[in-house]
Amino acid sequence: MIAPVIEKLSSSHPNAIFLKVDVDQCQTESQEFEISAMPTFVFIRESKELDRIRGADAKTIEATLAKHYKDKLPFAGEGHSMLDTSSTQTSATSSTAESDHQRLETAAKERFGNIAGQTMTTIRLRLPDIATPINIRLSIDHTLNDIRHLLCSTIELFEITPFEFLVSPATKITLDEENKTINEAQLTNAVIIVKKLPM
Repeated sequence: MIAPVIEKLSSSHPNAIFLKVDVDQCQTESQEFEISAMPTFVFIRESKELDRIRGADAKTIEATLAKHYKDKLPFAGEGHSMLDTSSTQTSATSSTAESDHQRLETAAKERFGNIAGQTMTTIRLRLPDIATPINIRLSIDHTLNDIRHLLCSTIELFEITPFEFLVSPATKITLDEENKTINEAQLTNAVIIVKKLPM
């Protein structure tokens, strides 16, 4: 089985996004990427295909990932603008993201704390505009819905922007699953991606 290998690679390569696509459900993607054999692994950067592997050869997958993987965080580089703007806007955005990061971790500590006698876990949240994952320590009896409320009450963007949770390798978490405890949903020590949805 290749799934455990992919899960391990997903955990050890935090700057790569792993998407699992059911070609029966996602026929458009299947046709677009010309998937004719199962499993097929397509390596993409900036909408361009870099490599393709047909079959479940773990060593080839690891070697190909190592060849294309970048340690640099996806949102950590310098941007370029064609407009004549000063760098103050970029640094303001950067400091806003940094303050959101700190505010969210502080709010999580206040809200969830360390509760004596309860089993605790750490959820790593990857937010769209913050390069560094946010570590949230909470009891396994809490739910993702509790984390949703934390995000909405702490970061202004999430008050007005709909979003969903994805668990690596990019499997959507349903609203029903959000109401299960972290333990029931088998999300202890998970890396969870917060994805903005179109309005």
